[in-house]
Amino acid sequence: MMTASYCDCLICRLEASIIAELSDDRSREEFRFFAVSSPILAAFPSPSELIQKLRDHDNHDQNSSSDEILRELLGRGSDTLFQPMWQRLLLLVFVPTVHRTTSQVTSTFPSLTRDDTAQHLFAVLLEFLHSKELHSRHSHLGFTIARKIRRSAFRWAIRESHRSLSDETNGTATAVLETNVSDGDSHTNILLQQFLDNCQRRGWLSHEERELLTQFKLEGISCPELARRSGHSVVAIRHRIQRLLDRLRRIAQISDNGTPEQLNLFLP
Repeated sequence: MMTASYCDCLICRLEASIIAELSDDRSREEFRFFAVSSPILAAFPSPSELIQKLRDHDNHDQNSSSDEILRELLGRGSDTLFQPMWQRLLLLVFVPTVHRTTSQVTSTFPSLTRDDTAQHLFAVLLEFLHSKELHSRHSHLGFTIARKIRRSAFRWAIRESHRSLSDETNGTATAVLETNVSDGDSHTNILLQQFLDNCQRRGWLSHEERELLTQFKLEGISCPELARRSGHSVVAIRHRIQRLLDRLRRIAQISDNGTPEQLNLFLP
């Protein structure tokens, strides 16, 4: 079985978690059922061999056989029974691209955190894997996906940097972020806790980010108070929370883990 990277960033932790999930006997058996209906995928006896074959996806010299395999894998995305397996495989295939692009973005834009950037890129990846744009292509699929990740990353980083600069200059706040969940709304609190639990288990939220959202959305602690406790500016805290909420909305929309009810809890 393939081994995860030695870096301790969120991307590598997610990679290690997925590799561990795919290495047990139950997952290997699930992979065989997933691949058996496709002669192309059935040629790979284990998930690791399939992933290793496709991990050179962003090479400009990608050959037609890799395109054929990736096209076959992408075509299984509508199979709801094997959706978790499909998602794990494709996340692992593109982990190197996400890792490399995250490093490039955070080096160019130091105000953006590595976790925020990585999680945005994973959300972009999952959304693009289901897109008509991608499924209409028949060649250079890996390169197309990698290019989409990179372009989306830098566009997002530029927007975030401009927004941060504008708010710092004007001293304005995003008023919508000051809405809090009522202490008496236990049903809402339970749904939010379940959603945050699930996001943290899947690696979409770090422990620190989970604590920040819990304090803000569930405990009702204001941004000025959170800023005082952390030593950051109020604007920085508001932007951090906004990026987290934007990310969770996207994940809830494109992931089988979210529900409309949970998603609505994060809306202004």
